[in-house]
Amino acid sequence: MEFLGFFLELLETPAIVLALVSLIGLIVQKRGASYVISGTVKTALGYLVLAAGSSLIVTEILPFVGLFQTVFGLDGFATGSEVIVGAMSEAVPAIASTSAVIMGGGFLVNILLARFTPLKYIFLTGHMMWISSIAVAYSLYTAGLSNGMIIAIGVVIQGAFLTLIPAISQPIVRCVTGSDDFAIGHLTTLGTVSAGYIGGLLGNKEKNAEDMQLPKKLAFFKDSAMSISAVMVVFYLIVVIAAGPEEVAAYAGGTNYIIYGLLKGLGFTAGILVLLQGVRMLLGELVPAFKGIADKIVPNAIPALDVPVLFTYAPNSLMLGFIFAVAGMLVAMVVCSAVLGVVPLVSIIGAFFTGGVAGVFGNAKGGRRGAMIAGFVYGFELIFLSGLTYQIFGHFAAVGAEGTGHDCIDAMMLMLAMKNVWIGIAIIIAVFILLSVLKMKKGKAAA
Repeated sequence: MEFLGFFLELLETPAIVLALVSLIGLIVQKRGASYVISGTVKTALGYLVLAAGSSLIVTEILPFVGLFQTVFGLDGFATGSEVIVGAMSEAVPAIASTSAVIMGGGFLVNILLARFTPLKYIFLTGHMMWISSIAVAYSLYTAGLSNGMIIAIGVVIQGAFLTLIPAISQPIVRCVTGSDDFAIGHLTTLGTVSAGYIGGLLGNKEKNAEDMQLPKKLAFFKDSAMSISAVMVVFYLIVVIAAGPEEVAAYAGGTNYIIYGLLKGLGFTAGILVLLQGVRMLLGELVPAFKGIADKIVPNAIPALDVPVLFTYAPNSLMLGFIFAVAGMLVAMVVCSAVLGVVPLVSIIGAFFTGGVAGVFGNAKGGRRGAMIAGFVYGFELIFLSGLTYQIFGHFAAVGAEGTGHDCIDAMMLMLAMKNVWIGIAIIIAVFILLSVLKMKKGKAAA
């Protein structure tokens, strides 16, 4: 059990997992000792810099979230998959114990499927594995299965699901990056991909958001640091002025509320710049190192990484997706209140990190209009599905998680499919076979 605990904790520590991936890849390539050590350490440092940027972004945006809710008078339940699955595992020991084995065993199944099937994706986003494993364990537990059956079935479902998610997004990721150097391993894929294709259908690919023409006097806004600063400072100033100095003082202390809004908007941009530096550093070390694994251990394997690795490819689209995702979420709140009788709160953090990615996908398929539409569609999908699952699963009261809903669309869709376990399993098998056949046909056509 001690080894299992160590293995699971390792999987939940992305910096170490990715460093080990680089280590193995560089050793397999028979690189010199100094190169191996350097590549391994720099991979870990790249991820830690990325994580530091993400943490800074969250820190700087949290006051905005609170003030935003105050200004608009929003009242409802919070959305956060990490919070809800954590509550589930604490409240129900059977979910906690079985999900731990499902997480570790599912990762090994993912590697085996990548080795022996046409879907060559190895899922490396640790906290997403954790969320998925608890969603699987919850679904099987509520179906009344024994712990042994939960583990046996859950390990296979988890491994297949982790393999499928990057496979679903890779065609559109390839449109963004122009290569198969990496895939995306995140539990918002069904939302961002569907929104991206809708944006493509309704957009205009000829007008790329990254090529927007600006007057010479405003040309400095083509610098992503300037454009993000402008957007976030304006957002923050609008909210702090609307909230007033007394409300802002709860966050700002003795700092003038206008100055506080200005600093927070710029602080958010600083977090983006740190994150992007971490992305460049991580990919610069990990992708070449992973080639050793792809060549020797799991032929043609593709690492599936967290969504920030896409941020450097289309910063304008990222911001458009973010802004319009917030709008989509606000509309969905009204719809949820009228149709479902529950009100999921807007997730500003989700709007940026994954609403932004929807914008990137929408731009790849439908230009700047596609980015706007994709962001809006994604924001609406996330909030509406959060309200739907919250209602269908009885506010999650039976597992001690009432008051919080999911914000990972893939986890929600998995739980809805697994409402009837055998139908859910059949859907996963059918989709896996379909994507495998399509991948094989594409490979033969390319050959």
